[in-house]
Amino acid sequence: MDLVIYSALALIYLFLVVRIAAQLSGKRQWLNYAIFQIFVLFSLAYDNGIIAAGRFIGEGELLKGLSGVRFWLHAFATPTLILVGYYILRSSQVKFSKHIITHIAAWLITVGLIIYQIVSSTLHEVKSLIPIEEYGVLRYTSESLAGPPFMVIIVGFLLLLIGIIVLVKQKWVWLFVGTLLLFIGQGLQIPVASTAVTNIFELILMVSIWTTTSKALDSQRL
Repeated sequence: MDLVIYSALALIYLFLVVRIAAQLSGKRQWLNYAIFQIFVLFSLAYDNGIIAAGRFIGEGELLKGLSGVRFWLHAFATPTLILVGYYILRSSQVKFSKHIITHIAAWLITVGLIIYQIVSSTLHEVKSLIPIEEYGVLRYTSESLAGPPFMVIIVGFLLLLIGIIVLVKQKWVWLFVGTLLLFIGQGLQIPVASTAVTNIFELILMVSIWTTTSKALDSQRL
């Protein structure tokens, strides 16, 4: 079952990349949203795709190296969702988002989390990858992984806060719902023999972000 789920997730993420790229046509104001969304979506497509392809590539240095890239993409891509959230605030006409201090703070937090993730986790993780074969897939993972990283928790918390602000300001509920479901999904012990099911909640989050930014684009409030 996991092979099917990981493969499907990778294809859906690639579809979203193409869909967002198509929305860029003739709309320069979409660029601030799109560049970071595409980066994150591509990273997630790669992550799920490599896991799905693991059993066909086979255990060895090639799969181990390709798997290491998963961790590097995670460190660089995930924090940029804060910048997507920042632009969502700007499009929602939130006053404090218009200040240069907020702009600088968004970038500083993003860069700070990237550096933190690399130093605290990624450098060690890519050196301690071990092969695990379960539920029909072969993947390399780190022995040190235990629950969501601090970086992911901070990004999720800020997106949840932004979702609440957008809900109050624009009566748009989906960013809040998507982020809340991610927290719930990551925290629940789902009684299913699978490691892929929890990844579905990441997809729900990314779809909620996409629908939120698409709404902002359609309303021309960027």
